[in-house]
Amino acid sequence: MVPDSLTLAYAYGCRNAGDFAINEGSLALLSRTVPEVDVTAVSRFPPESPEYDRMADELGSLDDGSLVGGPITYDPERQSRPEQLAALARNGLQYGVDVAGVVDDRSLHSELYEEITDADALLFNGGNAIHHSPTHGNLPYLLAMVYPLQVARRNGVPYGLLPQTTFALEGVAGRLVRSLLNDAEFVMTRDAVTFGYLSEFGLSTRLIDGIDTAFLNGAPTATDSSPGKSSRIAAVPRFSTLGDTGELDRSGARMEDTFLTYLDRLVDDGHEVTLTVQTEIDEAWAERNRDRLDDIGVGYYESYDPDTLRAHYAEQDLLVTMRLHAGIFALSVGTPTIGVYRPEWGPKMTGTFRTLELPGYAIPWDEATVETLESTTEDALEGREELAQHITDTVTLRTEALVSDLRTTLATADGFSDSQ
Repeated sequence: MVPDSLTLAYAYGCRNAGDFAINEGSLALLSRTVPEVDVTAVSRFPPESPEYDRMADELGSLDDGSLVGGPITYDPERQSRPEQLAALARNGLQYGVDVAGVVDDRSLHSELYEEITDADALLFNGGNAIHHSPTHGNLPYLLAMVYPLQVARRNGVPYGLLPQTTFALEGVAGRLVRSLLNDAEFVMTRDAVTFGYLSEFGLSTRLIDGIDTAFLNGAPTATDSSPGKSSRIAAVPRFSTLGDTGELDRSGARMEDTFLTYLDRLVDDGHEVTLTVQTEIDEAWAERNRDRLDDIGVGYYESYDPDTLRAHYAEQDLLVTMRLHAGIFALSVGTPTIGVYRPEWGPKMTGTFRTLELPGYAIPWDEATVETLESTTEDALEGREELAQHITDTVTLRTEALVSDLRTTLATADGFSDSQ
């Protein structure tokens, strides 16, 4: 038996096509796994916000469920410092009411609280929301992200976690998250590195080796390679901090120069290169570097729609990306992909490439010289057909396993069965 109703928290926003694709992928996973269950998604954003309205339009308010607003009004990307402080104060008070139980008046609780406690079970959406370290994370962020899990646990609502990248849990944060994970019915990981990391945590819950839910909405598309030496190559930049809350400091200057020089070399070699933008912060970076990009001679493509981006990457012979979800869009349609990553972004890039048995195509930032990128590009293009087939076979296998694993888990987990 599975629950009659599920709450899915959080549903992410639309500023980043990759984050939004997790929404679509998680809903597709539930549709394929438990189509009879009524699903209510809780937004990260309050109902009066433009981000909520845009997301509601994109999701069509869910085909078989509904979307409700969340309790978090703090938004460092859009608010001034005084606005941020005011939002933190409001959110902290609501958190105290919902999680700490400082008052018992149900009318004072948030809609997130109402939806979770009224549903039979909670599923925590996939992504890399659960992370913390003194250098690259902060406790208020972590508390906000695990807010739904705390509400569920406090009120005896069974919960499970959809595919996560989890890393850098230390001290108080590590103890908090360990207890939340141990009390879950199950925890799914989305990459091989996270699975290994959490395996060593000694968790008492069911740990499932999965894959990012955004893979579920892709389908391999057969395209002919470009004839001769010239190939179609898409390149996706990222020069922002974890969570896209700010731009990198001068530590990113070397990689920025490396990236632009690499694009210049590709164009000189006769390849058709397109700079592809799928987040607002990368759009701003591209605008600042417009003159240099024009001098190099790259094309420009911008979209925040996952399906449009998949179609775009399906037309390419190769993608070179600093963003994981650009890679997921391309890999889900069978396009060979090279990923470049910074360690503080977490293990999601290298872990995903290991999951798909492509470890040689994930390159750490410090090793991503122009020569290394050129050499890896040549290898990928020379073996493109065989590489594309391997990607297609592996993605198909992993996504089918994800659906099967979740179906079995929901049917057999004690807490979910008891919720009937």
